[in-house]
Amino acid sequence: MTAVTVQVPMYDHALLFEQQKDVLEAAMRRVFARGALDWGPEVPAFERAFADYLGVKHAVGCNSGTAALRVALRALNIGAGDEVITVPNSDQSTTAAITSVGATPVWVDVEADTSNINVSQAAAAITAKTKALLPVDMYGHPADMLTLNQLAEKHSLAMIVDACLSLGASVDGISVGQWGTVTCFSHAPSKHLGAYGSAGTAVTNDDALAARMQRIVAYGQDRAHHYQPGRLASPPLHHVDEGLHEKLDELQAALLQAKLPEVDKRIALRIARANRYHHNLIHSNMTLPSIRPNNRHTFRNYVLHLEPTTNREHIQQQLADSGIATGLPYAPPLHLHPAYAHRGYQAGDFPVSEDLGERLLSVPIGDHVTFAMVDYVCEALLEVTA
Repeated sequence: MTAVTVQVPMYDHALLFEQQKDVLEAAMRRVFARGALDWGPEVPAFERAFADYLGVKHAVGCNSGTAALRVALRALNIGAGDEVITVPNSDQSTTAAITSVGATPVWVDVEADTSNINVSQAAAAITAKTKALLPVDMYGHPADMLTLNQLAEKHSLAMIVDACLSLGASVDGISVGQWGTVTCFSHAPSKHLGAYGSAGTAVTNDDALAARMQRIVAYGQDRAHHYQPGRLASPPLHHVDEGLHEKLDELQAALLQAKLPEVDKRIALRIARANRYHHNLIHSNMTLPSIRPNNRHTFRNYVLHLEPTTNREHIQQQLADSGIATGLPYAPPLHLHPAYAHRGYQAGDFPVSEDLGERLLSVPIGDHVTFAMVDYVCEALLEVTA
């Protein structure tokens, strides 16, 4: 058997580190030399820079995208007896954040073209117990923010946007982050702006909400109890809220701030690779990612959909034999997993999510991927799906 010489991994964190090694090592040295690994200046500095990048008033650093969602829900006083409308085709973190505050997730199906929440079904699911909408921007394509905002305003609901996959995306020229009550981002290593560990951010234009989220991520105390450089005597504890230990750490904040100036360049690389995939595969028998008019899709994932009769496992193995990584992001949908069997859903309850989950296939799209790699993946795809 001929050895495979071309390798196209889903991610290549070592390569990306080498590309930004100087600024990343400088950021790490700065943190270590200062010795403030917990309550230092890096978190507030990154929060300010990230908020400015998005054009919002406040960013609150968290230790993951999941934490950002959970903190947002708690800060909005959503809990036992409340319902939050979301989708079943996302990462478990979205639903788990809702249940973690004692609220009930209410799943609705998605749109076949974008894999995003079906707004009509969301509207039909609203009850007297509904307190928030929680759309997910699947794979980097924004949900229907305009209509969702109108729906939330009509029913006096909070809108918490799970934008963990859509940094840099926009609707009608308005950035994801500026829509809704609060928007949550993940900075997991595989995301558009990835940390070297776990990190996330919740952003908002609401002053009081931002202050409450700051308290919740850090033991329920105002920041004045933590951020006082040079202080030798600690003040008495003063817990304004029942808080968590969900804050962003100094090292990850410094690394994220070092990477932020290049994030637009790296998102542009993803979009360029997506365009190359589209050009090469436009005449294939696969369904390519759709982009709604006036939307900017930033392609955290490049997700194809195979024909219904295709043996996906066989195709994945053939691609793997050619050195090409593939993924099945968030498939099957959550209602088909044992963890949610107690909720009583069955196959057929969310037919669009189920159909998309059975046919989707993700191929490498990160900024480590070259045009030559894209061409190689496309050549292999066309051969194995012919």
